[in-house]
Amino acid sequence: MKNEKGVSVWAVILLIAALIGAVILWSKYFAKPMTTMMMGGVEQAQSAIGNARKASDLVNRANKITEEENKKLSEDAEKEK
Repeated sequence: MKNEKGVSVWAVILLIAALIGAVILWSKYFAKPMTTMMMGGVEQAQSAIGNARKASDLVNRANKITEEENKKLSEDAEKEK
């Protein structure tokens, strides 16, 4: 019976060692490239977000101008009546 218990203890120790090794390998080979990729994506997205904001501002200006012109036209139409 002691041998069976000893084998299970060694199995648990090996499993823990394998998990620790997997974490070390992941952090060494995958964490840094993943971070680099994500940060590169953020940098590319910032320029697109800036362009979208500029376009949104232009649309807002066009909407304001259109509203002002519609008000002027409706006021002129009421004056003519």
